[in-house]
Amino acid sequence: VPARPARGGVAGGGAPAGGAAPPPPPARQRDRPERGPRPDATAPVCRFVAAPAVSTAQPGRPRPFLRERPTDLSVPRFGEGARAQGYPWLLPERTVQNGIAADEARVGALTIRAASVVGPGHRCGRPAEPRQDSYRIGRSPDSRYAIVAVADGLSSAAWSDIGAAAASSQAVTLLREQIEAVGFDRLDVKALYGRVAESIAAHAAGRGVGTSHLATVLITAVIAEPDANGVARAWVGWLGDSSAWTLDPRVPLWQFSAGEAKDRAAAVVSNEVAGRLPDTPHLAVDGYVTLAAGAALALVTDGIGDAWADRAGNVNEYFANAWRSPVPATRFTADVGFDAPQCLDDRTAVVVWNGSGT
Repeated sequence: VPARPARGGVAGGGAPAGGAAPPPPPARQRDRPERGPRPDATAPVCRFVAAPAVSTAQPGRPRPFLRERPTDLSVPRFGEGARAQGYPWLLPERTVQNGIAADEARVGALTIRAASVVGPGHRCGRPAEPRQDSYRIGRSPDSRYAIVAVADGLSSAAWSDIGAAAASSQAVTLLREQIEAVGFDRLDVKALYGRVAESIAAHAAGRGVGTSHLATVLITAVIAEPDANGVARAWVGWLGDSSAWTLDPRVPLWQFSAGEAKDRAAAVVSNEVAGRLPDTPHLAVDGYVTLAAGAALALVTDGIGDAWADRAGNVNEYFANAWRSPVPATRFTADVGFDAPQCLDDRTAVVVWNGSGT
């Protein structure tokens, strides 16, 4: 069983004296909120902190940037946040996709918001790493179906950002073809992921590297227009540890609905994944979920999914309240860039609301 390696990043501690680059991170289990001791026994580990009042006092002697993390008032902050969140954003050595991507769209009665942000652990290293998450959104020609694909490249793969981008783009194209050829009720996850794997393998061959260098996981969805009762059905297919979540207007939390679930009761949350592209497309599985009027479906990489699944704090509760109805793409992107302890991985979310929300 292939293992998803831990993502690089800075989990804590200051920078070396003289403003040098932050030291390489120690090996760790996963870029996810930890269940360790609370800094304040009377407060949750992940707690949204209101922006502090702006001081009118004269500033003191400036300190080196890396020694004092500035507060980014645009993103939600939980607990003490992650020290790496305040480090400068650096660039990888090669030309890569943008560090931030975002979209908003309307497909029939469905409302979509999407954003992907390179994680603090990838953007502050020397050299920095590219955003290894990728998403694509699309629609059927008649706008009766919205199509979503979210990929998360494995950090052990040198070109995983290329593999993830190829997977998400090809998946949307192939799902559009399947809808027109066989219809929504006969979507074939094995055929889809097999052809996506072939596309990634071709990219690897073109670069003269093995397929493992472009390894990625992938989750996909097709959301149908609501029926006469306002209910929408969604097909979800997946391979690996990205996940799908649903938000019912009457429920205060995002609920896990599809994907590779992890054993949260274990002392150590495993990084192992059941499969990956392009090597094991035959392990892809699928299923259908139902969205009531006003409900939402989110496809997320584990940079967000792990934080939502960890109920030690109120990250899930915050996002349930913040995304109960569609928000502008700028606000959505800032939310995806949230600041929380040990949350250092790339994070990507595509949310589809059945209607405009409540």
